Amino acid sequence: MLDFFRKKSQSTVIQLAILAIILVFIFWGVGGQQGNEVNALATVNGEKLSTLEYQRLYDRKLNQLRDQLGGEIPAGLLEAMDLKKQVVDELIKGSLIRQGAAASGLAVSDVEVRQAIEEMPAFRNNGVFDVKWYKDILASNRMSVTDFENSLRADLLTAKVFGHLARFGGISEAELKERFGFDFREKKFSYVAFGAAEFEKRVLVSDKELADYFATHKDKYLGQPEVDLKYVLFPFDGSAATPVSDEEVAAYYEQHRDEFADNETRRARHILLRVGADAAGAELAGQQARAEALVKEARSGKDFADLARKNSDDKASAVQGGDLGYFGRGQMVKNFEETVFGLAKGGVAMIRTDFGFHVIKLEDVRPGRVKSLAEAKDAVVAAIRKTTAKNLAFKQASDSYEKIILSGSLDKFAAGGGITMKQTGLFNLETPPALLKDEPAFQLAAANLKKGELSSIIDGQSAYAVFFAQEVRAPRTPDLFKVREQVKADFAKERAVELARAGAERFLAALKAGGNMAGEAQKIGMQPQESPYISRAALAGSQLPAGLMDAGLSLTAANPYPKKVEQVDNAFYVLAFAGDKGAPESLLQQRHEELAKRLGDENRARLVVAWESYLHDQAKIEISPAFAKADAPVEKEAPAK
Repeated sequence: MLDFFRKKSQSTVIQLAILAIILVFIFWGVGGQQGNEVNALATVNGEKLSTLEYQRLYDRKLNQLRDQLGGEIPAGLLEAMDLKKQVVDELIKGSLIRQGAAASGLAVSDVEVRQAIEEMPAFRNNGVFDVKWYKDILASNRMSVTDFENSLRADLLTAKVFGHLARFGGISEAELKERFGFDFREKKFSYVAFGAAEFEKRVLVSDKELADYFATHKDKYLGQPEVDLKYVLFPFDGSAATPVSDEEVAAYYEQHRDEFADNETRRARHILLRVGADAAGAELAGQQARAEALVKEARSGKDFADLARKNSDDKASAVQGGDLGYFGRGQMVKNFEETVFGLAKGGVAMIRTDFGFHVIKLEDVRPGRVKSLAEAKDAVVAAIRKTTAKNLAFKQASDSYEKIILSGSLDKFAAGGGITMKQTGLFNLETPPALLKDEPAFQLAAANLKKGELSSIIDGQSAYAVFFAQEVRAPRTPDLFKVREQVKADFAKERAVELARAGAERFLAALKAGGNMAGEAQKIGMQPQESPYISRAALAGSQLPAGLMDAGLSLTAANPYPKKVEQVDNAFYVLAFAGDKGAPESLLQQRHEELAKRLGDENRARLVVAWESYLHDQAKIEISPAFAKADAPVEKEAPAK
């Protein structure tokens, strides 16, 4: 709930609404109760969670998801997400936090709720207040007054609990040094790569092996469907110099002003803290805490470009100080775009997308403008001419289509004269004739026609068309002799991977049996390579794949070889420890504050997760059997007024 107000914190409408909310609290009281619903979907240590609470949260999440997906939710997505379980889990978690807070003596008073609202920048605008306006804002965002107050109270209580637990999440100097050594200790390793491509020339294949391979991979060599079309076209390029009056130009311009607008663009900077789509627990909380800390630094006046260079995981923009340049609507992820276009110049906000947490600063705004009639005249004339030509072409196509139906076939209609019918000959859709190139609608129609079937009128890019499928041939498997060379090459590639893997595994076994990297490599005519010194904190020093560097960093003098060969694409690597060196003490001093803060955040996040897990494990949670059914009904509440 707070995310809505944070994102809209610079909106003039929201700024003016704050006093409405404050006075509503004065008139109606803060944190009104939801009533004593008797229909409980679950109980948590005796506390009932009502179906009405569930429905409110479910509807809110459903609307958020619908907004994120542009209004349409794909079939099956809700089931795949198990949104019902997510909502129930969130309600249970909220109940556990409230109970845990009460047991710790923590609570949020009405005064604290009121003060929190008064301190939100979004709600400050010279004391202007309108109760109706306040209600309309909440209603337009599908929030009732009660929902708003209760959700705010829950947010504040959660923050208070986490702040209380955070006091115990510090890090000792010994832990700091141990982690510093783990992150910054540098290692190097030698390696031999067994690339599958090098083994292809060693592959020998018999006729029987080739025939067996082809028999089990026939679908791979299926040809494409073939189509032979008869067709008539009704072009509408609109290039003819049809007279267009000034009155027509003016009328079209007024009716289509939006088409001649240069939309508003905005320039923003961002700091990305990457978080995987399935991240949870300590990782998620740690990155969120880092993002919130960066928001505070940026709002306190710290140079945002410098913060981006030091902290952003988006390396492409980080070198530019997080600068994303100017962009308009429709060019960014939806909630990222909404946040940027909801900020005032200089404003800072934080959001989460599928990429992670973003800290965003709006640098500049270029207002949109509409071209004048004089500027747009040539484009207007061209549009009118094309529209006129298209209308005439459609009339001709419609009249002709009716006659084709009455004639009984396209052939009979064409034989009557007055129109030219053409034929493509057999073709496959991967290599279409000129008729279909750059014409997606034509390609789709051709792919869906059955033999002897007449299409409807097809609206193309530069013409209307009617197709008749003279012939449609299904994909066929060719004889082996026709694709022998391709099958042989595919067989060799597949067998080469097996040979490369086997060679790498023999090499690793020889090393573990007492051999050395240089000597064993020489026996098979290969040359070992050596990595630069790398550390977990700075993996950019090597062009080697990330998985390979992770494996190399796990090696030690006591355990110089990995347990297994490492595969990257179709290459297999055998590694051997080649040396290490500790990070200088001076580097620890330079990074001390940054590292201590990051590790402290991680510790506090783990502590919060452990506390929540403990509460859950100790709780007595019962889900209503009726609600547990997939089609269980839930209560509906009246929409906010």
